[in-house]
Formats: sequence, C-alpha cells, structure tokens
Amino acid sequence: MFAVLTSYLRHIPQVVGVELLLAEGDVLVANLVVVRRAGTKVHFVRGEYGLGSYSAIAAHVPAGVPMMVAMGGKGVIHRSVARGAGEGDEALLRQVLPNAKPDDFYVQSADLEGIHMVSVARRTQVDDVIGALQAQGLVLLGAGLGPFAVDFFREFLMDEKREVLALWRHRFTLHGGKIAGYELLPDDSAVTARRVELGGEQLNERLVPAFAVAFVAISDIPFAQLPVAALQTSAAECRGKWAFRRSAVAVMVFFLVVLLGNALYFMHYSDKVAGFAGSDALDIQREINKLQQQGAERDALLKGLWHADMPRWGMAYMTDRLAASRPASILLTELAVYPKDVAMSRRERRPVHAPSAIRIRGTCTDVPLLNGWMKQLRQLPFCQAVEIDSYEFDGRNGLGIFTLSLTLEP
Repeated sequence: MFAVLTSYLRHIPQVVGVELLLAEGDVLVANLVVVRRAGTKVHFVRGEYGLGSYSAIAAHVPAGVPMMVAMGGKGVIHRSVARGAGEGDEALLRQVLPNAKPDDFYVQSADLEGIHMVSVARRTQVDDVIGALQAQGLVLLGAGLGPFAVDFFREFLMDEKREVLALWRHRFTLHGGKIAGYELLPDDSAVTARRVELGGEQLNERLVPAFAVAFVAISDIPFAQLPVAALQTSAAECRGKWAFRRSAVAVMVFFLVVLLGNALYFMHYSDKVAGFAGSDALDIQREINKLQQQGAERDALLKGLWHADMPRWGMAYMTDRLAASRPASILLTELAVYPKDVAMSRRERRPVHAPSAIRIRGTCTDVPLLNGWMKQLRQLPFCQAVEIDSYEFDGRNGLGIFTLSLTLEP
C-alpha cells in the first residue's frame, strides 16, 4: 500500500518521449510523442515525426512537461554480449571497443528478454546533445541509447513465428518472439511506416521507440539509461516537485474533508439540540395546560357539589356517621362520596361527578338486616333519601351483593 501511494505521489502526469537519430554534422531526425497518465493507465496524446532541429523539438513540447530522450545513429554503437561477460562499464566497453578509454565513453547495459545489449557513445557527443536540449529550456528526466525500450511491448509486436521486426529504420532480429539482434538501417532503406496498436493505443510505427521511452519514464519503470549525474539530479528534483504538489493537494483535501465533516456534524447536532429544546418547551407547555385544565375541573366540581360555596356537611362527618350505623354483618366494598356520573362524563368528554350523592356497595348475610340499615340511614340528618340500585345473591358464598344510592340534604 505504501509503495502504491509513493508511486502515485511521484508519478508525473505528462511526459514527452523523443527518439533522436544523429547524422553527419549537425543533421538530426527526431520523433516525438506526448503521453498522459491517468491512474495506472498511460494514454497516447499526440506525436510528431521527422523533426530536424532542437528548436523544432522544443516547439512541440508542452510547457513545463519533462522529456525522456533515446539517442541513436552516428557515433552510437550497439553490441550483444553474453550474459555475465565481464562486470562494470570498463569490462563491457572492452567487449565493444577493446582499445577505447573508459573516460571518453558512456556505456549503457540493457538486459533484454532475449539478449544482453551493450551500447556505447562518446561522452562529448552525448553531453552536446543534452546541452542543446537544455538550452531550449527543456527538462530532461533521462537519456538512453537505442530503441530497446520497445522490448516492453514484445507481446504486441513480436510473436514466435516472426524472424524480423522492422520499425521504420530499426530492424530487430527475432528468435522465439524475443530480440536476438539489432541493426539501424540507412535512411533510404527504411520500410514504409504503418500504423500499429499497442495496448489499445494506435500510432505510426515511426513513433513506437519514442512512445516506449515515454512509457517507461511516466510509469517509473527501471530501464537502461546513461549514468549522467546532472540528469539523475534533474529527474529526482522533477519527481520531488510533483510529489510535493500532490502531497500538498492531498493534505488540503484531507483538511477540507475534516472541516466539511465538522461543519456537517455541527449542523446536524445543532438541529438536533434545537429540536430537543423545542420539544421540551412544547412538552412543558402541554403539561402546564393540562394542570390548568385539571385545576379548573376541580374548581368546577367543588362549586357544583353543593348549592352553597361551602358544603353543609363535612365528608369526614358523613363517613363517620355511616360507618357507626353499619351493622357488623354488613361489609362495605365501596363508599363513594360525590361519585362519577359515567353517562354525563361521556357526553361532555370530561369527568363529571354527581353532586349531593353517595354511593355504597357491599355484602350482607340477609335482606331484613339490609332493610333495617336503610331505615337507619334515612334518619341521618344529612340524608334526604336512600334507594337500593341493585341486589343479587351469591349462592356460592351465601351473601347478598348490593348497591345503595344516598341523596344528601341540600
């Protein structure tokens, strides 16, 4: 995961690949490709071929876009050597130019799928080309010798049955679908350029080497390059700048997301708290209204219980007299002073109590005893009338169950 993140931060979104073929004097032919990277995919943007000067190259390079160059032609020698044949640039140089001085030449070693290719060029020649490109204000990521980056696309260009792959002036000898040799053809021997397809991207075959070097550069794939210290430093600085830009953007996006999250969190809970406050206030107001209604109902009840403002008979007095007159064999199950009028309460949709009334419920062992008690109740000073509302006999328990209604004196 860390490697993927590092690769994303370091990768450059656009790179220019240039194949530069040198001839006698200051004559050169350049093919140029611009590629763009989106995530893990590399796309061909545009290409130019047959450019004849460094200024023409610079005119086709987008501002601020770095480039990777592959040099060939006059002064560049390529030889295939056995794998493990000598170690170090000096030993490889002796394989190509036995009498050459190591300080006078750059040596590039490309370990291809089929062979080990060694390329050499004079330092002065390479440095002059690099200096000429930099003088045009171009930023170089690196420089290499030869078109051997095309080896990355062998599955699209080479199959096991083919013996030769010709790309304009480049002639590759193949063996088993792998590069076995290479030759740069004279300009008059170049094959007619055709269109080829590389991973869904279609382009002129003259642009394939330039596309290949741009591809390895933008994908940050290790490949054979010349050990030019100035270019290595320039490439590191360029990738470091892009890593800084992306990390700065990533940090800014992170803090924006955090701020947005905090804002949404604050808004959400502010609304929630406001809702709680509003609901609490409404609940309190409803409770106050309910208590006020209950208080008003009690006032109305007390005013309607008696014709006067104050009852003539106290409840405690009446209940004491009723209890004192009760025979021992009569048991009371309910004594309701001012009982609730069920029919009136339903009609008015509020509790309505019957004024000047008492309801008595209980059990007795015989009816004569109950009748005698009713006579005693009629003689009480606060009792105007006594009536029996209901009576039934519980044969299982041998008891009579009754309900009496007392009408009080006004």
